[in-house]
Order: sequence, then C-alpha cells, then structure tokens
Amino acid sequence: MRALLFWFASCLTLSAGGKRIASYSPGATQTLLDLGCAEEIVMATRWCPLPKDHPAARDADVFLPDLERLLKVKPELVILPRMANPLWAEKCAQAGLRTVILHAESADSVRKDITLLGEATGRSQAAREIVERMAAGSSSQKKILIIWDGVMAGPESYLAEPLAHAAFRSGLSQGSWVKFDWELLAEAKPDAVIWIQNSATNGAIEAHPEKITEMRRIPSIKDLTCVKKGHVYQAMSGSNWLPGSGLQKILPELLMLRKAVHP
Repeated sequence: MRALLFWFASCLTLSAGGKRIASYSPGATQTLLDLGCAEEIVMATRWCPLPKDHPAARDADVFLPDLERLLKVKPELVILPRMANPLWAEKCAQAGLRTVILHAESADSVRKDITLLGEATGRSQAAREIVERMAAGSSSQKKILIIWDGVMAGPESYLAEPLAHAAFRSGLSQGSWVKFDWELLAEAKPDAVIWIQNSATNGAIEAHPEKITEMRRIPSIKDLTCVKKGHVYQAMSGSNWLPGSGLQKILPELLMLRKAVHP
C-alpha cells in the first residue's frame, strides 16, 4: 500500500511546482527555504526553521493530522515525512492535494529527498546544485561516531553522505541508528566523536571537555585515540543536523574537523 502510494505521489510531483506548500517535516522545510520557496510555504510545524515573522501557520502536526485545518490554508503541495501514516497521505491525495512522501532513511535518502523536492517545486536545477555541493570527498576516510538522543548513527543513516563529504565514515559496521553502548563505542575505535545536543538553534561543532573528562574515567574508553587526543566534540542540533539541505551548512565544519583529526 505504502509503496503504491509513494509511486502515485512521486508521479504527481512531475507537474509544475506548487505555489502554496504545507510542510510536515522540519528537514524538508529547511530544504524548501534553501530552494528559494520561502514565500510559498503557507503551513509548517512548530519545529520548522522558519523566521519568526514568517506568515505561515505553524500547526501542521503529522501525529495528529487535521484535514479541515490543512484545507483552510489551501495548499497546492503537501510534504509528509517518511513516518507519516499512509492513511493520512491517502486522505490528502483524495482531497485533491499533490502529496509527496519523503524517502525511507538510507545513506542516500537526503540526496533523494532534495531531488524530489526540487522536482515537486519546479526547482530541479537548484536541487542539483545543492546535491553537488554535498557530494562525497576523499576516499581516505576516518571513523567518526555521531551520538544523539541515546543512539549512534550507523553507515545506513542519512548522515552517511554528509560525513563522506568530509572524508568520514561511521565507526559502526552496519545499521542506521544503533542504541548507544560504551562497549560498542570502544569496539568502533572512532577517530572522533560528536555528541549532538537537542536545541532549537544551530551551533558550531566545538570541543566537549566535560565529555572528554567523563570518557577518561571509563576503563574501556580512556585509551581510545579520540579520547587521548581530545577529538570529542558537541554541537547543537538546530535544523542543520536534520535530514535535509540544512546539512550542507555543517560541511565546512566537518572538513575542518577532518583536518584536525588527521592534518
């Protein structure tokens, strides 16, 4: 059912770009902004990274969807996250709304989502330019672990391509997101670790002395190269770490981090 619906939604995106957009995904909203669609967004979630004075309604809620509320803003295009209930997507389509569902998470899902949104909004060229800027860099990769909300990003997470751009790869051998475990971290032997802190605002990647001190107290961790050399960092999540074009904004910092790990 979901596969058929996604195929139907994808076909709809081939028509001309919508002028009134409802976004139920913060990451997609950031992509829309980067594609130049700010004025077309008429509805978004309260977590979406819109300017405070943006006129869009902020009551899009994919967990408690309200079709009547959605129809009041008269959208021409509705963007739903990958975990959206297929029945909600079907209701939107049945109401005559062009409906796009973002791709299931994978190592290349961000690239595919940016391309999809570019097609849906008539901005394919802008989407291609963003994707090209996020392309992978050197093949000589160092291992890194991104830890966020008690889980670690694996090689199949949406962070795989942004990390590859800076010549990093996940220290884990498989999976998208794996429950955090000190033993797994020790086995991974990462060259660097970044702890992501939930925040409504974006923040630079910076040293995390408190976590370094903590890690130096753990027998299985203290002798790791990343701990000895102080390559343990933190960053505020904001919108830049969400699955979308916002990830391109952390690429320069990841490149600087890569040089610090291995000049």
